[in-house]
Amino acid sequence: MSHEAYASDAWLLEGLTTSVPGWLEWRRGRLRFVTPGDVVFDVPRADVTNVRYPWYYFGGGVKLHVAGTPRRLSFVKPNGAEHAAGRALGSMGNPLALAVPVIKILDIRTGRRVGRRWREILGA
Repeated sequence: MSHEAYASDAWLLEGLTTSVPGWLEWRRGRLRFVTPGDVVFDVPRADVTNVRYPWYYFGGGVKLHVAGTPRRLSFVKPNGAEHAAGRALGSMGNPLALAVPVIKILDIRTGRRVGRRWREILGA
């Protein structure tokens, strides 16, 4: 387990269709997830249990229990989150709207890299 500070974007997955964007941080032996309006959790490593990286997250997400509460986190921007920007660009006739699928592919690569780093920190 690494004791080096690290932080990344993450999305808290709730239910089947809801995702809450936030910031996942590891510092001084504590795991913290914050959203723009709330601290969702801030716990010592001992309170993080049952850490799993399901195959169907393709290395870009984790399931864990935080202080006994099951949580699901994605390090890849959830599907649909990128479409609002693409629609806005497209409605303005901006050809950059065509780049949205390429951006999604790059986001998956980044999310998998971030997932590997979290696996180093939290273990399995």
